[in-house]
Amino acid sequence: MEVRTDDQRRYHRVRAVFEEAFELCRPLLDPHQGIAGHALTHHVPLRVREHFPDLTQEEVLVLSVALRAAWTRRRVRG
Repeated sequence: MEVRTDDQRRYHRVRAVFEEAFELCRPLLDPHQGIAGHALTHHVPLRVREHFPDLTQEEVLVLSVALRAAWTRRRVRG
């Protein structure tokens, strides 16, 4: 398995806004705040695009996927 160093990583702008985006999208990721126990994750890219209009479409997609994965990891950890 190849280990990436910081200088090899892409999406630096995504990393820069990640924590802010996570807090912003937390209600959409939380199934308890959704509808009938279902999260509103399909709205995450819309909210990200609205609040971070300088991100490219690819960056919005990458950030949206990363937010969902982070929500799952943080929820599992407790």
